[in-house]
Amino acid sequence: MLSINHTNNYYIMLIDTPWAGPNTEVRNGPGLKLLNGTEVTYQVIEPFEIKLAVDDAAGDPLQFKTCDIHGPNRTTLFSKRLIELLKQHGVENVQYFDTNVVYEPTGEFYDYKMVNIIGLVKGLNEQESELLISERGTVLDIEKMVFDEEKLEGYKLCRLQEDSMLVVVHRSIKEAIEKAGLTGFLFVTDDEFEPGMI
Repeated sequence: MLSINHTNNYYIMLIDTPWAGPNTEVRNGPGLKLLNGTEVTYQVIEPFEIKLAVDDAAGDPLQFKTCDIHGPNRTTLFSKRLIELLKQHGVENVQYFDTNVVYEPTGEFYDYKMVNIIGLVKGLNEQESELLISERGTVLDIEKMVFDEEKLEGYKLCRLQEDSMLVVVHRSIKEAIEKAGLTGFLFVTDDEFEPGMI
């Protein structure tokens, strides 16, 4: 049951590319840790080398076009269109790293950046959520999710401290992405979230 004050101003943003991809394969790169929500404070010169590969089971790989976001979350790629949209909407807490991305079916290079989302926010209502917590206080699993929107206030895009693989976006960003027709996204409310969705 949703709390009375539940307004769905925030959503989990999942990467939802087609079954055959394209999927991200990191061929080379600087070995950055990009899941902890903290800023990389040193200059990164070496670019990431990424291949966007389509599953061998796909009959015609060219039917599986590139999207505006690719994962997995440890190596998230944003397209130029997505980056421009986020900047237009005042999202400033993202670092972008040079990335050479080749779409394997054609050998073409595409304009993407590897991203580091800065901001790890403890954003769940612990009383209403159902969390499996270790003796050290670490969240091991989220069975039921209820956002505490006061904790998320001021963020348009951030990682969830309770599970840093999960990216949270404000409704304004979700709606802008949908209006622009960007591809590769699935947005779910906290009450729609189920374990294993990542």
